[in-house]
Amino acid sequence: MSELTEKSILCRITDGLDLYFPPFLIVSGVVCNVLVVLVMRSAYFRSLSTSFYMMANAVVDTFSLISLLTVDWLNVNYPSTIYRGPDSHYMCKFFHFFGWVSSDVGVLLTMAMTLERGLAITFPLQSSSWCTTKRAKRVTVLVFIFASIKDVNFLFTSDTYALYESDRLCYVYLDSANLEIFWKFVWPWIHNVFLIVSFVAIIISNIIIIRHIKMSDKIRKAQHQLSASSATDCVTKAARLRQGSRKRQVATMLLVDSFTVIVCTLPFSIFTTIDSNVVILDGSSGERDWKRFISSMSFYLLYVNRCVNFYLYSWSGTRFREALLVVIGCKKNEQKTPRVATISYAKVNSVHTCYSIAE
Repeated sequence: MSELTEKSILCRITDGLDLYFPPFLIVSGVVCNVLVVLVMRSAYFRSLSTSFYMMANAVVDTFSLISLLTVDWLNVNYPSTIYRGPDSHYMCKFFHFFGWVSSDVGVLLTMAMTLERGLAITFPLQSSSWCTTKRAKRVTVLVFIFASIKDVNFLFTSDTYALYESDRLCYVYLDSANLEIFWKFVWPWIHNVFLIVSFVAIIISNIIIIRHIKMSDKIRKAQHQLSASSATDCVTKAARLRQGSRKRQVATMLLVDSFTVIVCTLPFSIFTTIDSNVVILDGSSGERDWKRFISSMSFYLLYVNRCVNFYLYSWSGTRFREALLVVIGCKKNEQKTPRVATISYAKVNSVHTCYSIAE
């Protein structure tokens, strides 16, 4: 009796997630990602290379929510609405390929953002030439190329389940011994090594950013105590502080974003790796219900990561909230262009204290 009750509870929870959670993620995610794009295109953020990465990530997340999660929701709840004819395998090839590519692109863009910020902090004199929107566009193109090459196998090994054969729409067919070896032993290692390298790079860069923020706080406090200077120096300090504040806001938003990527991506990767190598929880009906519940939770976490950035940016970035109010028309845009200090390199040496705070 207890097993039946447990099964019933798990089924109801999983069915409720499958029915109600995806529409909420799709609607809120699309709206929030569009707002992120508009904010990152505002005058305050558009000149920052990190803003371009965030905007590109939001665009990819939007298309992923519309094209992938919508179809998955229809398949789970209304499977007869999905086309399963002779050519349906092309649909699954696209869904599998774009799904994995979009997930990998999100990780790679986050890694690119954190690495760029870490390098800019470590080598401040070269940051103006390294951290440009032009370079960010090139890196984004390379990210898409790399992810496409990594996940190209899904274009050749994906097919569609028959109606009511599975709660999933697509599967990877293993019609040869070589394909089975590749999927069970080679592919998990490729993907996991990719994730490990990406997460290690993100963590190391975040450590550098956190140390910079703490050091910047100490210098800023010391600067406040020595604020008795000439009017010209005060103007220079104010300009540098505004630039430093903008970089600090973006760094804080980036820290929260990168931490969320790791938390939301890792569970599904672990579950997929284990499930592709060993049979887990396939015994009793209760065990199968647990497997379905864990699979759904880890799967939806991937899409939570594609919806939550707007809320994280709003929570961690004062400037983001101000720009958002301007975008939605609740606040007048009093600043037409970003207030960036235009101090030449020759003058930086004479105001070294202010430069340290900005970087």
